[in-house]
Amino acid sequence: MKYKIIMAALFFCFFVSQAFAADNFLKGYQVGDWKADFGIEERFRWEYQTDFDYNQAAEDDGNLFFNRLRLNAKFSLEKSIEVFVEGLDARVANFQRKKNTQLDDLDLHQAYINLNKLFDSGVSLKLGRQELQYGKGRIVASPTWANLINAFDAAVIKYREGAWSADALLGYVVKYDDNNPNHINDEEQLNGVYLGYQKDKKSPLFEVYDLNLIDNNKKSTGHIHRYTIGARVKADLWDGAVMDVELPYQFGEYGTKDIKAYALHADLTQSFDAMFKPKLTLEFNLASGDDDANDNDSETFVPLYQSTHAPYGIMDFFRWQNMREIAASASITPAKKLQLTAGVNYFWLDSTRDIWYSSLGSTIKTATTSDVDSFVGTEVSLIGKYDLTKEIQLEAGYAHFYAGGYVKDRGAHDDADWCYAQTTIKF
Repeated sequence: MKYKIIMAALFFCFFVSQAFAADNFLKGYQVGDWKADFGIEERFRWEYQTDFDYNQAAEDDGNLFFNRLRLNAKFSLEKSIEVFVEGLDARVANFQRKKNTQLDDLDLHQAYINLNKLFDSGVSLKLGRQELQYGKGRIVASPTWANLINAFDAAVIKYREGAWSADALLGYVVKYDDNNPNHINDEEQLNGVYLGYQKDKKSPLFEVYDLNLIDNNKKSTGHIHRYTIGARVKADLWDGAVMDVELPYQFGEYGTKDIKAYALHADLTQSFDAMFKPKLTLEFNLASGDDDANDNDSETFVPLYQSTHAPYGIMDFFRWQNMREIAASASITPAKKLQLTAGVNYFWLDSTRDIWYSSLGSTIKTATTSDVDSFVGTEVSLIGKYDLTKEIQLEAGYAHFYAGGYVKDRGAHDDADWCYAQTTIKF
């Protein structure tokens, strides 16, 4: 029944968007001095996976169908006040695979007021339930790949003046509850500052941050206070070449242990002025793991509320936590509305005595004290994106994971496959 509802919603949005897109009928209503805009986003995705436990003998292959509907309204008074409200409905239909947690009946996703240029200055204030995204989203983000999107009940003071930008924030993550209204966990607090400097769009971008997670909700480990300080630089090197480097360090308390963890990201992207607009990216990622679970130090880097899915491959086998990665990708645009991207990712664990974490932070393989290879495997992938219209985007992808020495040393070591097809309608 749910699957039929999903398909009905998909086709409804498709035909409505085609009928009214030309008139842009949801935008620009004027009520006195206020302007009202309404938005709808409907996304449907099919996924198929095989041998995600690296064991062909186990019956774990199968399909998943995801559907997410976002409805929003924005009311603005010139450029001084903005009120935004958004609901999100997430559905999952299972076939052969175990129950998925990426579902939530229609619920409040965002509801905030944004007060711009307070006292005719560069200061603004954003209050309420909102998405947060800083830098490239490696530490704090609201990634949209999964059905459920990170939201925070937060207060953010923003300063924008010339080349300088600064955010000071205090918030609590919103917990999804399929059976009740979504609510905050007041024992899990995020606070900090994020500073940036960029003279103009062609100049280097410099960012520094101090983002702190206070978590009193971990009954097994006790109080957690994780300070994350870091810096990021993005700059043009030569014609068509851009580098991006980020280096965070974490310290604080994890129960009775002292946090001492670090990470590094570096990439270089070269765009070519040639047919099909080719682009090549080389990337390195490192996130420390804990080499001794019995000492007084916690050395596992934890990316707080990081982006999921990309950029650590597309099969969601890794995140910026106890990992090392070397990756390369190449993209072309053979037609105006079509982009193709091929990638290869090589993965190691930073410490084989720590857990192998998935993109969501769950455990793929538990920690071991055995002498095992650190090379986990290689992922190859191909993604295609096509803009059917301004409102409709089609996307499909395939990835194969070649199991490495670490997987072999831990037992079954069959390769894994994953593919998907997705339609997004937004207007």
